[in-house]
Amino acid sequence: MKEVLVTIQTVYQYLEKLGPKKSFQILKHLGYEKLLSLTGKVPKERLILLTQKLSEETVVELVNQIPEKVLVEMIRENDDDDLVYFIHSLSIPDLATVSKSIPPQDVGLLAKTLGREASVEVLKNLGIQKSIALLKEIPMRDFLWLVDKVQLQPIIQLVNELSVADCKKWIKQRGLEELPILLTFFGVTNVLEIFKKLGMNQALAMMQLLGTREMMELSVLLSKMQLDANKIPAHLNGKAAEKTEKQKTKIPIKKKTPPKKKKVIRRSH
Repeated sequence: MKEVLVTIQTVYQYLEKLGPKKSFQILKHLGYEKLLSLTGKVPKERLILLTQKLSEETVVELVNQIPEKVLVEMIRENDDDDLVYFIHSLSIPDLATVSKSIPPQDVGLLAKTLGREASVEVLKNLGIQKSIALLKEIPMRDFLWLVDKVQLQPIIQLVNELSVADCKKWIKQRGLEELPILLTFFGVTNVLEIFKKLGMNQALAMMQLLGTREMMELSVLLSKMQLDANKIPAHLNGKAAEKTEKQKTKIPIKKKTPPKKKKVIRRSH
């Protein structure tokens, strides 16, 4: 009973700090039970500070669209300024999707490591759904390691040009360890040109065949050659085109028709 009275007192203190107009609107749209539950799980000072920095409409939308358990964890794992920045920079539906799909502690780690502005830039530039899909394949600490090795902009440029399926193929077959080496050696633009020319499957097959070091050494060797693209014969097709052409020009084998049996006429004696 004592705990209930303390919680009720906390609710009234919370509403009193917000002022009559704002507190009335929040209480009207959320109801006493939701407020009672939330104020029992989040420190009163933090809840007051956050609510003061947001409009009553935003507070109501947040509480209604994000499950209480997730919202409490979001507040626990993120700084007030970071939370307010995320709420103002992303739409509430997008924020709700992120909070349900990416653990709040990972979002907090992202903001603390890259800064809140860069974190929002990642989500917006890659798109919410693509960011979520990739972070399901790559642990947050591995992603932050990659950004530390390569910097953020090249990673965004690379991932923007690749499909989620291609990213998954690369991660599954090659992991992340070689990526900083390749991006530093070739540059992100040249890496994308290789993928564009060969396709992800053939690029992966070539790396598997040659090995990373041998492929880089071969690239250096080829870059020193004085080659002229105009000297490539026009009739020399790629493997796929060559195979298709052979299939088109293949002469069908005629089936041998069995010889007709001669009719035997029997004479009557």
